[in-house]
Amino acid sequence: MRIIGVIGPKNSGKTTLICELLKKLPFKAAVIKHTCKDIDVDAEGTDSYKLKQFSNTTVFSTNKGTAFYKDKLSLEEILSKIDEDFVIVEGFKEELSKLNIPKIVMIKGNEGLELIDEHTITVIKDYDYDVEDVLKLVLEKATVPSFNLNCKHCGYDCKSFVSAVVKGEAKWNDCVLSSGIKIVVNGKIIPANPFVSKIIKNTIKAMIETLKGVDKPKNIEIKID
Repeated sequence: MRIIGVIGPKNSGKTTLICELLKKLPFKAAVIKHTCKDIDVDAEGTDSYKLKQFSNTTVFSTNKGTAFYKDKLSLEEILSKIDEDFVIVEGFKEELSKLNIPKIVMIKGNEGLELIDEHTITVIKDYDYDVEDVLKLVLEKATVPSFNLNCKHCGYDCKSFVSAVVKGEAKWNDCVLSSGIKIVVNGKIIPANPFVSKIIKNTIKAMIETLKGVDKPKNIEIKID
């Protein structure tokens, strides 16, 4: 799973750019949008509101779609629950920085200049961009979230690695986490170095392949309570 962030001041074009990128991405994609506004998914007094008071997860299902509603989660916790090829994050400025996630910075006039840092792949000012150029950068610079593993198998720590990818001095798949397994413990993604990843992957795959009804498994999910 690769990830890129899009940040900027209000009405700088973030959502419009993300929609344009989603139309052209050659992957299954997910979008995570952070907003400072409190949106009442379940208004007080409704049946759904009553149910949410006594459950950890409430699922709202209508003829139009289905929504899973949980209490507030961090970006890392949200990512642990997503299993898509590509993720675009709108907002979460502080957490993008903390998790070393490369980003696009949208500028409106002089607003947003303070958001530019060493992990910024491109700066877009006043809606002036060619989506094909931005898409090319996204495909080259989006990285696998490493959650500060700092194993240094790529020759960098995680923060420096993303900076090197942004500068073109390294490629996103130089990270050892670009292939292997995804370990989630108590809602938190636990990075595994190549040696550990290979042992766990091969052991589990060999065990699963002996089960009846399993034929050449590609994606395996195991939950241990």
